[in-house]
Amino acid sequence: MGVKTRQFTKNVLPKVITITMLSSFIYIGQNVETSYALPNENAISQSYTRSNTQVGKIKPCDYLNIRSGASTKYSVVGKAYTNETVDILEKGSNGWHKVKLSNGVVGWASSSYISIQNSNTTSNTNTNSSKADKIIDVAKKQLGKPYKWGAGGPSAFDCSGLTSYAYKNGANVNLPRSSREQARVGKSVSKNQLKAGDLLFFSSSGNGINHVGLYIGDSKMIHSPRPGENVKIDKINSGYYSRTYVSAKRIL
Repeated sequence: MGVKTRQFTKNVLPKVITITMLSSFIYIGQNVETSYALPNENAISQSYTRSNTQVGKIKPCDYLNIRSGASTKYSVVGKAYTNETVDILEKGSNGWHKVKLSNGVVGWASSSYISIQNSNTTSNTNTNSSKADKIIDVAKKQLGKPYKWGAGGPSAFDCSGLTSYAYKNGANVNLPRSSREQARVGKSVSKNQLKAGDLLFFSSSGNGINHVGLYIGDSKMIHSPRPGENVKIDKINSGYYSRTYVSAKRIL
């Protein structure tokens, strides 16, 4: 081995090896750091979907048809009623929104009948509480009036006639006419989370809902029971109405 070769091996080669090792270490470290910094792509997608989901409320109308496509030429797949809340899945540019009802039905509805709700739930809650008080007040004024099948007031009522009358005259909300149809609107609530103004549904025959009452608080409801009886207040957690209770819906 010559003098120059020995000098290179002694003086230069160790520096080359050191620099190479340091470069490799820095490269690997950068790769690891970059790997940890990568976001979870699914998490971003889910967050985006949640933050862009809006809630709409149906404006006053007899009912709003929910269709299979964004045009009146498409078939009706469901109906929404005044003050019912819907999830807005997609905003169309042609005056239609893709919505999801509380019963799971998905379809398209005219955007002109849907009011987009803001995130300020406190003021909405206070407003709804005031409306519930007015609805109950209207219903209580009907106490003592006779049951009559198919009657919607003001001198006589059947069960759904009373709830429809109270909601219309207390909060300007149009409900479907029958108890079975009323059970399809609004938001489902459990029995231990009832609030004044909620609708209560019962089945006396076991063949589906055939009675509705208006919850007034303190485990009581006001309703128009049956032929031969008058509008009255009953308890819901004992006796006949405890046994026949099916579900509850919140309309406001």
